[in-house]
Amino acid sequence: MVIQTYRQLKEEMVFKRMLIWKMAIASALSWEIARFCGSDHPYLAPSTVIVCLQTTINRSLKYSYHRVGGTLIGILVADLLVPHLDVNALTLGLIILIGGFITKWMKLDESTIHQAALAVVLIFVIGHKSGDYPLDRFRNTLIGALTACIVHMLLFPPNFIKQAEKSVYSLKERLTDVVNQVSNWVDTGFADESGDKLGKEMEQVLIDLHHSHNIIQDTMDSLKYNFFSKKSKMKLQELNDQIQFISLVYSYLANLIEIFQVWSAKETITTSHQIIWVKQLKALISYFQNGIDESARFPEEQLLVQISSDLEKQQFHISLYQETKSLLLKLEDLKKADSS
Repeated sequence: MVIQTYRQLKEEMVFKRMLIWKMAIASALSWEIARFCGSDHPYLAPSTVIVCLQTTINRSLKYSYHRVGGTLIGILVADLLVPHLDVNALTLGLIILIGGFITKWMKLDESTIHQAALAVVLIFVIGHKSGDYPLDRFRNTLIGALTACIVHMLLFPPNFIKQAEKSVYSLKERLTDVVNQVSNWVDTGFADESGDKLGKEMEQVLIDLHHSHNIIQDTMDSLKYNFFSKKSKMKLQELNDQIQFISLVYSYLANLIEIFQVWSAKETITTSHQIIWVKQLKALISYFQNGIDESARFPEEQLLVQISSDLEKQQFHISLYQETKSLLLKLEDLKKADSS
């Protein structure tokens, strides 16, 4: 765990170093491009670069779209109204209100509303003193956004495939270990201390599962507009399939543990049932280890637990009964906790 944390920190430091380099290069480029285009306010371009350079290319593109769109709406509203209004707090609030509701009416993102309001404030303060500021602001915002995205795409584009692979592999190992623990827990007669440990392990698995989901999403965003990552995109599809598989296994184990806990508490579970389920869980371990590899397809004969034909006819009715009863018991516990 310490080694993994050290590696994660090292990878984060590498990414931050690259982001700083990109920010510096793109800012300098956008400043020169803005000056070349005749701008009197070239600082507006690098300021856009700085806020538009996000963790992934996809996020940078989205933020750039919001920045440019919001700036355009703010400029149009402010440029139309400012010449006819006195510069004071009331008129500033009124113009922001109009710009904000126009953005909302267009069903644009919340970030666009912020950018529109920011553009209104700056034009309100600077625009009436400098006639070319509104046009300069839009042009330089566009220059900064384009420069940020192009530099992000071409200069060491972000790729989190290695982090995603390590995260999924680690999660699969942890989940397999939990299956072993469940098997031992059943085998030892549902010892309380083992049950408590299992509960904590499942909580940690859920945290790791969410973390892996986030890394997978970051990897998707980082590769979406990455033109040099064909192999990584193929690997990402495999990892995405694996994470879906792991999610299904986690849900299965969570339900299984809950049923075992209730069954054990009722003291109706027999030694023969315990033996059958220990064997069943051990039969599943190798499958969970291999995941969904083509070489490890799950043979139907590995379903060791059998029920009578009469019970099989009732299996869905019993499953629905158990799920409904479990829900009502949890709601009852929740009600008691609220009233206490």
